Amino acid sequence: MTTTLIDLKTVTRDDRDVRIALAGELDFHTAGQVGPRLRELAESDCRKLVLDLCGLSFCDSAGIDLLLGLNRRCRRAGIRLLLCDVPPLVVKSMRVLRVDRDLSFVVS
Repeated sequence: MTTTLIDLKTVTRDDRDVRIALAGELDFHTAGQVGPRLRELAESDCRKLVLDLCGLSFCDSAGIDLLLGLNRRCRRAGIRLLLCDVPPLVVKSMRVLRVDRDLSFVVS
């Protein structure tokens, strides 16, 4: 049996902006690990939440669903969610599922 790992760390936090880096595999198992922390941030007093996804090696539909749910929470809270440095295969999956229109991407 293999263990799927994901790492979530706060890279920077200034004023009311937060930048989080995700690394590893964002899938059915790991979405449950990082989801609570991301939801907590979406309900905080920050105004912008940037997720740096350059360290993702894999993201399945559960990971994409987590990002969509996080985006909805952020909107309700008046927080802007930005995804940066999204790996090409993850972008391709988002395009196939047609969710790329609902998410904001930024090139850093």
